[in-house]
Amino acid sequence: MNEPKLYFKKIHNLLEAGFNKEYKKYGLTSTQLDVLMYLAQKTGAEITLSDIAIHFNVRHTSMIHVLKLLEQKGFICKSDVQGARAKPILLTDRGRQLGEHLASEIQQKSPLLDKIMFAGLSEADRQHLDRMLEQIYQNLKSDAFRNL
Repeated sequence: MNEPKLYFKKIHNLLEAGFNKEYKKYGLTSTQLDVLMYLAQKTGAEITLSDIAIHFNVRHTSMIHVLKLLEQKGFICKSDVQGARAKPILLTDRGRQLGEHLASEIQQKSPLLDKIMFAGLSEADRQHLDRMLEQIYQNLKSDAFRNL
């Protein structure tokens, strides 16, 4: 049975495996890459663990592990602001340089990935798909799904 949710899982697995393979050379998993890129885009903002967990719609405990690994690899550090309950997460110079490099690399490869992913779909199909995916996403954020 090929239910849509099975396709979502298969698509996710293929994308994640591809990103993991591509960014292994930098010592990053796709999840670590996502967090690093999020922090790189938020330059100047004070981003906390809670901000990151909310952005990626994951539990704090899941994000703690990812941040700990990024810190061990020298890409991030926690602010040493005294008395602050939620310490901002900061990119190190190394993390900022890698983030800039990867942003450029991803920007160059993004059109090719889109071309591969959406081959055979018209622009109208793409727009319709975007609307459907947004609706599915909103449905899954609902109380009805959370209380299932």
